[in-house]
Amino acid sequence: MKTRFVVSVGLAGVWLAVSLYLAAGRVRAIGGALPPGYLWWAIGGMALLPGFLMSAMFFSNLLHRRAPRHPRTDEPVTVILCARNEETNIPLAIRALRRQQYAGHIHILAVDNGSTDGTRRAILAQQAAGGPGCTVEYVACPVPGKANALNAGLARVRTPHFLTVDADTWLEENAVQRIMDHIVARNSACVAGNLFAANGRGSFWARMQNYDYLLSIAAVKRFQGSYRSTLVAQGAFSAYNTAALHGYLTGLANRKEAWK
Repeated sequence: MKTRFVVSVGLAGVWLAVSLYLAAGRVRAIGGALPPGYLWWAIGGMALLPGFLMSAMFFSNLLHRRAPRHPRTDEPVTVILCARNEETNIPLAIRALRRQQYAGHIHILAVDNGSTDGTRRAILAQQAAGGPGCTVEYVACPVPGKANALNAGLARVRTPHFLTVDADTWLEENAVQRIMDHIVARNSACVAGNLFAANGRGSFWARMQNYDYLLSIAAVKRFQGSYRSTLVAQGAFSAYNTAALHGYLTGLANRKEAWK
């Protein structure tokens, strides 16, 4: 892991050296019109530094192009599914979870965050439908705010790991198995999943959005994950170690109390 990081940073350094050489010629060419300090500040901030970081990420992802395989887990898992006025979307999200090819049991905590439409009715209909390997529990959270809904769901989690999924997110059939295999095998505190636009091959703008996801989310997550880290575990689809999160929240509460 350390070797690949050093190699990727070294190759990015070569790119930076070549770019500096080429940029120096341009600075000399237009140096009479603008101050050299300003030119180097502008070129460095808008081209050289972003280019170095993107190059390091590109070479690192190239060296880690083969995703590691982990043992298959059948550990039961809880999914916190928060919804506010998602009458149309939440049945699709729950059905996608029911279609998961997961070896363990999935328990869905569908948190109704003060909805004023038919979200409650839609959740209860899915709860009554039942199904093997997956159960649905309706949770009412009348106080608006996603943080409140997540906390209401977290209070009911009884499994070693849990997932967060948005009501407008539809998981691929192997998504839960893959993310659970990863977090259990690596004993990580959290794992962030990949997100893509559902209509990524539709209109021009949908294709651009999908490209943006690939560049700004998937590629960055792959780079961070190669070194067992992530800056953001998005609520749309992520896995968490329940004990680790409870420990973090307890420590955070204690620090806030000490500041008073």
